[in-house]
Amino acid sequence: MIDVKKLKEELRALPEAPIVLIETSAERSFEASMASIKCLADTHDKGIIVSASRPYINLISNYKKNAIDTNKMFILDCISKKHTEEVDGHSVMFLENASALTDISVSLGERMQMTDGKKFILMDSINTMLIHNQPHIFVRFMHDILTKMRLHKTGGLLISLDDTMNKDVRAEIAQLCDKVIKV
Repeated sequence: MIDVKKLKEELRALPEAPIVLIETSAERSFEASMASIKCLADTHDKGIIVSASRPYINLISNYKKNAIDTNKMFILDCISKKHTEEVDGHSVMFLENASALTDISVSLGERMQMTDGKKFILMDSINTMLIHNQPHIFVRFMHDILTKMRLHKTGGLLISLDDTMNKDVRAEIAQLCDKVIKV
């Protein structure tokens, strides 16, 4: 079980708009993602979710079950391969797949510019995205995204499976984060 209270305390202790790498086991990754989003949704105006592990329809359903305000969320669905902007009153953009890094980067940049207030980005599976991309290209992509987040004063959480990510990629990403939290 994820200690949500401890996670909230660790996140609150960080500076404004922190970028955090959360490392967890495969068995706990969904729980870690839900707990993280719950923490952020309670303290932020808007959230941008990059989902490489679950389709939008599943995320919305789980957010509702966990009392997460889905009206605050914009989801970049890298799984469902549809192309539409508004579905059932929720904001979602369907991208071709997790290897469409340019599309993901452009979409995130545009969404950060369009979103007012205190916002966050959650990337739900660094490992899944890494499966679909060359490590050196993925590192450049992450550097670009994290730089954009800092420029737009956007906090973020990156969910990763501990001990399974390429060590060089992990080191590059971790050095760009404000903190690494193991849950």
